[in-house]
Amino acid sequence: MNPFAQSGRARNEASARILAATLTLLSREQRELPPPHSLWTPHLDSAQVREASMLVAEGKAQVIWADESHPARGLTLYRERLLETELLGYGSAMLQGPFLVDPEADGRQRKTRDMAAKALSAAAVKGARFLSVKTYHDPAVLRGFSDAGFRLAEVISCLEGPLGDPAAEPERSSQRSGGIRIKGTEDADPAEILDALGDLFYDGHHLHGPFLPEGFSGRLWRMVAARDLASPACSSVMAVDTRLNVPVGLAVGAVSAGRAFLTIFHVAERRRGQGLGRLLLSGLSGAMWERGARTLSVETASWNLPALSLYLNAGLRPRAPLAALHHAP
Repeated sequence: MNPFAQSGRARNEASARILAATLTLLSREQRELPPPHSLWTPHLDSAQVREASMLVAEGKAQVIWADESHPARGLTLYRERLLETELLGYGSAMLQGPFLVDPEADGRQRKTRDMAAKALSAAAVKGARFLSVKTYHDPAVLRGFSDAGFRLAEVISCLEGPLGDPAAEPERSSQRSGGIRIKGTEDADPAEILDALGDLFYDGHHLHGPFLPEGFSGRLWRMVAARDLASPACSSVMAVDTRLNVPVGLAVGAVSAGRAFLTIFHVAERRRGQGLGRLLLSGLSGAMWERGARTLSVETASWNLPALSLYLNAGLRPRAPLAALHHAP
């Protein structure tokens, strides 16, 4: 066995243990924060702590500490973005966090700025030229990223709510309406679905900016959709026009530990405003319920009012919004 590989794995596992303990401590402190901190700070749960720790243990994320001598003072996670790197032709990475509790705005701003600067240094070593981050709407945190040269790209609305039992909701179990059939994608060719739907503006902050190559959004949308359609962790349904026998909508959700997260939700542009979104969301909710999901989380750009209306009418409720920022050449 390669001793250097073994040493690296041991370091990752040690970092993961420290990370789990630190995030658990911070999550307890976050619950005691008074407004407005309690309104903009997302509360970490045990599943999120485990997920972050596994990423570090497997070497898929790197911990950037605010102060290595005192880990609980704050941290952020650095993750390379492989799909974006492949399409951009140069390195791309995403930051998660920062995770910190500091009652003083100046302290939060300073720690965020320092961690962002450390992340940029790590990116330089790894050859990554584009960094993105989704973070909570704390003005001090946003100022800290701005101090390090990050630019605000988008404000993201986050919603969450329970999934209802499809058997108890006749409308949700309906698979046909007005010449539209909602069906699974198991027997469909992903390429044919994507060809029929056309390009989706991929709802992600990392797409903003004139420095990105022409056609990047469309290519990334296809790669992400093809990956999620093939993933055993995802459920997916499509809306099919039964008269023309062509797909006119696609919805995909990742399911894990009783929770579902909407990853793709797209209706062909020519068919919007006809109620297809409601049918798609109902069909996908039923598929995710059958796989054990009992709650659903979604994110969408705050300017996307039709999507927000759909999710609110489905019983989802707003959570603290996120701010999307990026640092690019």
